[in-house]
Amino acid sequence: MLTLYFYYKFRKRPSLLSAPINSVLLFLTGTVCATPLLSATGPMAAPRETFRGRVLLSLEPGSKPFTRQEIIGFVIGSVSSVLYLLSRLPQIRTNFLRKSTQGISYSLFALVMLGNTLYGLSVLLKNPEEGQSKGSYLLHHLPWLVGSLGVLLLDTIISIQFLVYRRSTPASELEPLLLPS
Repeated sequence: MLTLYFYYKFRKRPSLLSAPINSVLLFLTGTVCATPLLSATGPMAAPRETFRGRVLLSLEPGSKPFTRQEIIGFVIGSVSSVLYLLSRLPQIRTNFLRKSTQGISYSLFALVMLGNTLYGLSVLLKNPEEGQSKGSYLLHHLPWLVGSLGVLLLDTIISIQFLVYRRSTPASELEPLLLPS
C-alpha cells in the first residue's frame, strides 16, 4: 500500500521538492519496518512439549484473565473485524442488483482470499505461549480469526457471483441508449 501511495504521489505532483521529500519518507518507512527484522538475534528453538490433544475454546483452571491492555486490543480487533466484514456487503449487493461483476478485478479478490486463508491458518496453527492453553489463545485471537475467515466467506460469495454473472449481460446493457423517434 505504501509503495502504491508513493508511486502515485510521485506521478501526480511533479514539483521540485516533492520527489526528494517522498524519497526520504519512503526510505524512513522502509528502515523503520525492516529494523526489527534485521536486529533479531539468532534463531531460537521452541521448547519441546508433549502432545496434549486439542480442546478448543476451553479455559483451563490456571488461565490468566485478560489484562486491561488485552481488553482494549480485543475491543479494537472486534470493531476492526466487524468493519472488515461489512466492507464486502455493498459490493455483493451491487453485483446482485446489476447482475454483473463488471469493473471488479477478480485477481484482487483471489489474492485477498489467499491472504486471508494463510493468515487464518497461521493463527490456528501457531502454538500458544508458555502457560497459555489453546482455548485461551484462540479466544484472545478470535476477532482476527472472525475477520479473516469471515471475509474469506464473503469473498467466496463474490467469486460465485463472478462465475454466475460472467456470461450474462445485464438488461440495461441490452437496451439501446437512444430510442428511435
